[in-house]
Amino acid sequence: FQSVVVIGGGVLSDRLPRNLVLVGASLVQGCAQAIIATLVLTGTAEVWSLIALSVFYGLGGGLVIPAEVGLVPQTVSPPRLQDANALQGLSRNMVGTLGPALGGGLTAAGSAGTALALDSVSFFAAALLLSRIRIAPREGGPERAGFFHELRDGWREFTRHTWLWSSVLLFGVSNLVFVGCWVVLGPLVAKQEYGGAGVWGIVLACGGVGAIAGGVVALRYRPRRPLLASVLAAYPLLLELLALALFAPVWVVAGAAILTGGGIALHLALWFTVFQREVPEHAQSRVSSYDALGSFVLIPLGMAIVGPVAAGIGLQETLWAGFIVSLACQLAIVALPSVRALRTESLVPRT
Repeated sequence: FQSVVVIGGGVLSDRLPRNLVLVGASLVQGCAQAIIATLVLTGTAEVWSLIALSVFYGLGGGLVIPAEVGLVPQTVSPPRLQDANALQGLSRNMVGTLGPALGGGLTAAGSAGTALALDSVSFFAAALLLSRIRIAPREGGPERAGFFHELRDGWREFTRHTWLWSSVLLFGVSNLVFVGCWVVLGPLVAKQEYGGAGVWGIVLACGGVGAIAGGVVALRYRPRRPLLASVLAAYPLLLELLALALFAPVWVVAGAAILTGGGIALHLALWFTVFQREVPEHAQSRVSSYDALGSFVLIPLGMAIVGPVAAGIGLQETLWAGFIVSLACQLAIVALPSVRALRTESLVPRT
């Protein structure tokens, strides 16, 4: 559902103040969590109501990426873009690593409903903070037209950048395979080879630690070819699939998870910095919505089919196939001339 909403969110975020779009998204998600918490605390939650509220929550979530990507260059100077993106990713990864432990502790100390209620408060607090951001009125850019006209303009801007659309296409295929193998088959390997969910939880925690370390590195690392460096930074995810396919010792899988977490954090910081400097400001949210859609829309399909595929051809064979497909995609991205050619000195923010 979020994949559909994100496209509309791109148009909305290029029309309205992006911080206010994020305020609206936070309020929607906060209300959804508050209602779910109330239903859980009162014992009246039913499956249909949780599904409906999850859809409502996804409506807010779909607005976040397009508005967020376009807001960063409106709030920091061009030389600070990478620092801002790195800090944003660092804070997100720290919360993502500590959040499950905090949520589990709150649930154990009180109840799931209490934890959900406190989570809803965090969204309202975020809305308050975002509402206090002051950004300068936009200058330049085309005159506003109809929704579908602006959607087409965003698509034309997206396809105008060869490095962008071709990388997103290949990342989309790679994510289809990787997420399916890692998220669905990874726990199965852990159960059969490593002793179960506890060990897998440690592996995932290692990925979170690596992501925090990668965010710190992104604050300092300034490559001459940032787009190429961004793509290469994502390569450690291949090590995760390789370790699973080999049924390698758990310490090897954990090490691969650390490297992958750090690599993805660096990849995203560099990727968004290049994006924000190459794509005109007035179209950044729409273009980022196509970026997000292309990168992630196939993931549910991958998670749905990887189980039947593994049942048909075997668990290890499926992991090897996933590794080969992901490797081919990553090599193809690096082979793109537009990816290798883009250098730091050519990155001038566009309005």
